[in-house]
Amino acid sequence: MAPPPGVDAVYQRTVAELRARGSVLWLVFAPLARDATAAALREVVAEIHAEAKAAAERAELYTALLVTAAIDPWGHNLRKELIDMVEDKEEGLLRRTPIIGEMIIEAERRGELRGELRGELRGEERAQEAIAELLGRLFARRIGRRPTADEARLILERARANGPGEVTDALLDLEGEALVRWLAEPIRHA
Repeated sequence: MAPPPGVDAVYQRTVAELRARGSVLWLVFAPLARDATAAALREVVAEIHAEAKAAAERAELYTALLVTAAIDPWGHNLRKELIDMVEDKEEGLLRRTPIIGEMIIEAERRGELRGELRGELRGEERAQEAIAELLGRLFARRIGRRPTADEARLILERARANGPGEVTDALLDLEGEALVRWLAEPIRHA
């Protein structure tokens, strides 16, 4: 779809085309370029740093650069790298810019929360795997074979519904076909 007359579709341009326009203002659209990369944005940040002499002007340009990076029509996902590049070049300028500083702090907080959540989920997954392995081995000793995929799933479902203790008791108390029948019975939730 072509843009309306008089509207420049900067997201259809390359970083080189934007740089060739000769103004640092056009560089704020670089994250929208179809060929945006971390290396290209590093050059853009250096160019803005060199050509915009006042810290306030650089802060405004970097703010616009980060806003366009958040739009990300091509899925480049360069915003975090871009923040790091600017912070390295400007030694905390973004953090001192009220709205951007708040955005960075919020993004870091969300990232930490996601990291904690991922860690918790990984820990829970490992615990589930350990329980499944232990109960599967116990099943194998009682029945004389490893549980099928369906049986392993049922063992885990029972352990989740009523706790591993109930499953362990059944695996220790029941033998052979009685254990297989128990496993096939509907799960009663505790």
